[in-house]
Order: sequence, then C-alpha cells, then structure tokens
Amino acid sequence: MACVAIVIPTYNNLEELRRCLHALYQQTYTDFIAYVCVDGSTDETLAYLERYAPPFVCALTHPDKRNHGRNATRNLVLPYLSQHKWLAFLDSDSLPLPNWLAAFMEAQPRENEILLGNILYFSEYNPNIWQKYLAWREKKRAKGPLSFKNFITINALMSASLFMEIGGMDAHIHRHGLGDVELGWRLQTKGASFRFVPKAKVWSHVQQDHSHALLRLYDMGRHNLTYLHKKHPQTRTALFGGKWLTQRWRWFLLRIWLNPYWAKKVLHRLPSLPKSVQLWGMRFLVFYAVARGYWGLRLGLHPPKRERPFI
Repeated sequence: MACVAIVIPTYNNLEELRRCLHALYQQTYTDFIAYVCVDGSTDETLAYLERYAPPFVCALTHPDKRNHGRNATRNLVLPYLSQHKWLAFLDSDSLPLPNWLAAFMEAQPRENEILLGNILYFSEYNPNIWQKYLAWREKKRAKGPLSFKNFITINALMSASLFMEIGGMDAHIHRHGLGDVELGWRLQTKGASFRFVPKAKVWSHVQQDHSHALLRLYDMGRHNLTYLHKKHPQTRTALFGGKWLTQRWRWFLLRIWLNPYWAKKVLHRLPSLPKSVQLWGMRFLVFYAVARGYWGLRLGLHPPKRERPFI
C-alpha cells in the first residue's frame, strides 16, 4: 500500500475540493492515498467522487450520512491507517504546492515527531484584515519555538501508528477550533516533538472577514475552551502562561479588560489603522473574543441567552 495517507475532511465545498484534488494530482511525490472524508455533504460531492475522482482517492462517509464535525470526520481514516506509515493532514479548501509531500519526505520525519508545514493564506476579498492577521501569525509560528499550541491540521504530517495509538482526534469537539490543539496536547504529553518544514507549503483559502472570525472565536472560547480545560486541566496554565487569570483577586481586572467598550472602539477603527497597528489591534480582538466567551458567564458579563462578544 501507499506510504502516506492524506486525510481530507469536506463538507459542501465541492468546487474547492476539486481544486484540492487537482493540486494533489500534480504532486512530485506520488506514493500516497487521499482519503476524502465526507461529513454529511448535501451537495454533489459524493456523486463527483464516485464518478470522477482521481485513482489515488478513497472516499469515506459516516454510516448515517449526517454531519459530525471535522474531528469525528477525520477519524473515519483510523481503520485504514495500519496500511500506511505516515499520515498527512490537509483541508479541502487548501491547495498544496507540487513539492508539498516531497518536502515532508525530504525532511526525514521521525516516528515520534510531528512535522508542521508552511501555510500561505489567501482571500478573494481585498483587503481582508483577517487574512493579513493569519499570515502575520504564521510568520511568528515559523520562528518557533514550537509546541502543541502551534499544531494546525491544515498542513501537517505525523506517524500513522502514533495517530492510531492515541485514538485519533476528539470527536466530542464539534464546533470550530481547538480540535487540533487538543490533539497536539495529547501528542506532546506522550513525548512527541514538533518541527517546522518551511518548504512544505499549502495555500489556504480564507473565506470569512474578521467580524465573522471573531464570532467563531467567541463561540470557541465559550464551548471548546471550556471543554478542553475540563478534559486537560493542565492546559489552563500551558495556554495562559500562568495561573493569575484563575485567581479571584484578578477578576476585577478581567472585568475592565473585557469591557465591550474597548473592543467596539478597536473594531470600529481597525480598517483605518496603519498595517502594523492593525495587526496588533486584531490580536487584541482575538484575545477579547476568546476570553469573553470563556469568562463571560463566570464574570456575569452577559446574560446566558445573549451569545455575542460585542454587546
């Protein structure tokens, strides 16, 4: 069987999936199988895969044909991984460069090591502040040092047996965000290390603006971050760099910091700010959205039924 298994979750984005598979068709390293894991798509994805999929594609679906989220969908590949040595992660709206897999293989990966590739973000909307922020964040990630916090399943490669050993991704995380961080934490606590491979490049399509991204981050903080800390209490310190945010005498400071007045002010002025200031303003808004989602109810900052960060 093929040396590398590529897992690609997809949900109702057939046109982007076609472009992704076309990019895989151009790979210089060809010893791979692409497992396209369909997450209950209601478009023509399954019909396309049955009729026109390249020979290197293997389509997988949930038995009930329903939507289960990216994490559970990626786990559809688990029964097949014993046939492969390496597992590569890719999104269906991503475009790997022709030497993507070759770059990973030339880096000579080790069994207890996770290789992180270079993500090049692009957007059809110009200017897109969120796309600029993601590109800026990627440059900072490339400089290291790397840990579980830097693990992004848009572009990565690891041992297939290691992924099976830890049980794959956490299927209980249904919403957007932190599924890869949770997986990275389990890998790190098992002794795995992370290494950046700059030549393994993938273009990633940014389909939302910064306002929609902040709403998703708020939802992530409210639900997924809460779940992550309950499952792995040690991540509270690892993510926040200390325990001061959990101490009661600091809650007064949080109430001031998470006042919507500041976020509204920055959000309103963001497009007109200089680029360097704009990026730091975006960074503040990212922290605000996640933190308000996570601490909002604990601090009584908003009623339970009103789930919007900028109120």
